[in-house]
Amino acid sequence: MININILYYIPLVIIFISVPVSIKYRTFAYVLSVISSIAFIFITFNRYNYITYFYMISGAVWIISSIYSISYSKSYGKWLSPLFLLTISGMMVILYSSNFLIFITGWEIMSIPAYVTVAVNKRNDAEAYVFMFFSEISTVFIITAAVMSYFYTGNFGFNILTNDYVLLIFTIGAMSKMGLTPFMISEWLPIAHGSAPANSSALFSATMTLMGVYGITKIALLSPQSQTIGILFTAIGVISVIFGSLYAYISENMKSLGGFSTIENNGTLLSAIGLYVTFNDHILRMFIIISVVIFAMGHSIAKTGLFMSVGNTGAEYFSMVSKNSSSANKIGKFFIFSSLSGLFPGIGGLGTWMVLESFFMGAYLGGISGLASLIGGSVLAIGEGFATAAMFKIYYFSDKHDEKIEKNDLKTYTVLATGLLLILLFAVSVIFIKPEFLSGIPEVLVFNGFMIESKFNENDFGLVTPFYILVLIIIFSLLTYAIFGKPKTRKVMPWNNGVSDFDGYTSFSYSSGIRLILKRILKTGNKKSGMETVDIFWFAMIKIARGFRNGARYIGYRIMNSSISYYMVYMIIAFIIIIIIVSL
Repeated sequence: MININILYYIPLVIIFISVPVSIKYRTFAYVLSVISSIAFIFITFNRYNYITYFYMISGAVWIISSIYSISYSKSYGKWLSPLFLLTISGMMVILYSSNFLIFITGWEIMSIPAYVTVAVNKRNDAEAYVFMFFSEISTVFIITAAVMSYFYTGNFGFNILTNDYVLLIFTIGAMSKMGLTPFMISEWLPIAHGSAPANSSALFSATMTLMGVYGITKIALLSPQSQTIGILFTAIGVISVIFGSLYAYISENMKSLGGFSTIENNGTLLSAIGLYVTFNDHILRMFIIISVVIFAMGHSIAKTGLFMSVGNTGAEYFSMVSKNSSSANKIGKFFIFSSLSGLFPGIGGLGTWMVLESFFMGAYLGGISGLASLIGGSVLAIGEGFATAAMFKIYYFSDKHDEKIEKNDLKTYTVLATGLLLILLFAVSVIFIKPEFLSGIPEVLVFNGFMIESKFNENDFGLVTPFYILVLIIIFSLLTYAIFGKPKTRKVMPWNNGVSDFDGYTSFSYSSGIRLILKRILKTGNKKSGMETVDIFWFAMIKIARGFRNGARYIGYRIMNSSISYYMVYMIIAFIIIIIIVSL
């Protein structure tokens, strides 16, 4: 008889097997990844345990990105497939982890092949060094959190904590991987993620950063309520949202735009977790956790679609796009970007509504926490507005409108399927919600179980009916089409202040207003040779990353040079530092 525990880890075995297989049989390895991900969801997902929703979300992204990679990775060498699959393997180890040691092991298995992917894909090694620098910062803080947890609980397991120190240190480490404030100022996440192939960029932005959200959520569920830490997380989150959405708005690199959008989404998730830590109301905290997983579901799946649609353009910058996409690709993109904009009828729209409802419910509880919740919710709403503008930009300008339409292929149909999946998840979203937050109004044909309620202290606050919203959108869209027919496009010559030379309306022009607002954050180059805008934070972080590399080389060649004396000094200093950390 087969041991049930062995069956539980079968998906992990399959995904590790796919890594060496991919060197020779790339397509078969991606099929193994799909099988492993499906089995992982089936074995680990529990509808009534919200921490397992991260397993389902991750598995869904791995399935979509693996199918997309079957066709996409043909233009790359043999190196991409094993690195891609090894990154998934590390994430699966993280999700399987039952203690800090296994978690950290998975964290490194996930990070190292991701670093190599960026390094191999780009001739300029700066992006890879910065990626490595921030990855190792995150690892150091997570290891520190593990040591502190051991000091408080006596083991490395995920145990109930009596204070919030472990949560704080762990979150700082996860924030580095998620690219949030203050690590956001370097813009390392969008630039590094934008330097990878499209399928890997999707994996990094959709699930690698999700591992940080998963870890923070897991520790937050084990930690006591803390108003100070909660408000701190909320403040960091909303600052990341507003600047992440603004930078996405002005970005001319499509994958970097997606990276900044990831920062904005991760900021929303951290701020919501901060809200959970802040308040002590049981019903509100339960609603917040549901909001986190629904928002993460919409963000991760839609972000995968965003990077796949960018990969279909064959370009990185808006100015380099040279082909018009097919109708199937456009439909998929429309649903993907509307979900990332926080609009119905995508699951991302529901997640945004739930997060904002959580903040405005918190405002009703009053006090400092209520004020912070009100301000945080207002800033999040503004950030969502900029995010919508950024999504409209990438939707419209990622096509050339005067070129021959590209034929449909597996990549195109994967984008379409991703968009339709977001709509389907919205329609059936009530199955993810606890019965305490479900109701209905039979008098107006909204039957029980089809309406989601936001509430705290047993009081209803807001209502939404996803399935009915979708049905009404379909009905009114069909009626509009039947009455007015297909919309007609009227083209006019662009106005250029009376000058005869003119260009079409560009993505740069679209976001120039916000760019002017942000000009004090950006540094202007030599005006004699024309206006050149560069990011001062990026150049600063390049120097830091190279300094880190040179310092490591110096230690390796000068100090750790097989000299037993130097090695003993190193061990003594490391031992003293560990003792100090544990003592604190």
